[in-house]
Amino acid sequence: MPELPEVESIRMYLDAHLIGKKLIDIEIREPKMFFGNPKKIIGEKIVQILRSGKVVNLQFENNKYLSTHLKLSGQILYAPDKQHAVFANPIPRANTDTMPGKTTHIILTFDDNSALFFNDMRKFGWMKLGDKPEHAKGTDVLSPEFTEEYLRKAISKTARPIKVVLMDQEKMAGIGNIYANDALYLAKIHPARKANSLTPDEINTLHQAILDSIHEGLQYKGSSAQDELYIMPDSSKGEYQHHFKAYHQHGKPCKRCGTLLVRIELGGRGTFFCPTCQK
Repeated sequence: MPELPEVESIRMYLDAHLIGKKLIDIEIREPKMFFGNPKKIIGEKIVQILRSGKVVNLQFENNKYLSTHLKLSGQILYAPDKQHAVFANPIPRANTDTMPGKTTHIILTFDDNSALFFNDMRKFGWMKLGDKPEHAKGTDVLSPEFTEEYLRKAISKTARPIKVVLMDQEKMAGIGNIYANDALYLAKIHPARKANSLTPDEINTLHQAILDSIHEGLQYKGSSAQDELYIMPDSSKGEYQHHFKAYHQHGKPCKRCGTLLVRIELGGRGTFFCPTCQK
């Protein structure tokens, strides 16, 4: 599933390409993936593109919001010319470099004949049209509200493993498996540690490590990991997978101490860490 750096990278790309464009058509090929009456935004211009956690919100001139969640395998692709929507790279799972493809379920067309293609192999993703943008339940980790004090309160009353808590979207929106693993590695904290066992100094260190891992992910436009489902709207790949600290690095030496990193299961997810450095 795309995490905050991936979704924010997509938002930034769309912000540079969609502001001021008028929506003239929505083709809904998979009705279960679209909620609301599309006629309410036909003929309206996009004025702002927002993000909350892993949700992208297109704001229209009439203050309607089209919110999108990519879930596990969603993709948003942008073509300057809908009639010649040929991309530089093959689209993962679509088995083509041309849109629309077999995994394309919603198409948005704009007044300059550019288009967005919403792909999803598993069909778990969605678009929702509403009077308000969709907000993540938890606090977005790039928001001003995500402070050291917020992190302390979020973890102080639970004995769940700290990695599981970091991935709880009702507490901290945007952190997924990749950046939880890497943040804990940077903070030298064992992922199975009880969350309420962390000291004030460790919490402060973890808070900074979370921000550092998220910002580094953004620097490289996210991660196109092994399944390569995540791509940018122009079909290019993220590059953070070349800079993983712990995620999927099991069997490789720790860059700090040389101990081989290991893999365990926590909360049903693969978890990667250094058994020597992370305590």
